[in-house]
Amino acid sequence: KYSRLVQPGLNVICCPMESLVGKLSFRVQQLNVRVETKTLDNVFITSVVSVQYQVLRDKVYEAFYALSNPARQITAHVYDVMRSQLPTLELDAVFEAKEDLALAVKNALSEIMTTYGYQIVQTLITDLVPDQRVKNAM
Repeated sequence: KYSRLVQPGLNVICCPMESLVGKLSFRVQQLNVRVETKTLDNVFITSVVSVQYQVLRDKVYEAFYALSNPARQITAHVYDVMRSQLPTLELDAVFEAKEDLALAVKNALSEIMTTYGYQIVQTLITDLVPDQRVKNAM
């Protein structure tokens, strides 16, 4: 049974009645997600989305107990957003819409992950790489 949150520093735990179950870091963490999908003009493109997230101090209980692996949850939502947005754009438009795509990912993740006790600090599309045959043709 959850009884309390212990702050950093010197703390006392009564061994027969309390036990330390786990630790959470309040630092900003980064997850790089590599997504491969096809654009509207049938070009395969690999994008790398960097998601920076951290635990909300007022939702530590949810952050620890709601998800067993928050990185996998974030990855699944990034896949969902990118695979729904990129097929509607042509290759040139993808490069022009990097900021819009990053904002769409951030909005979708923020809405979902706040309920699990995580704040999405920033999302960046750090790399867009078209298929090698397309790069050779350019």
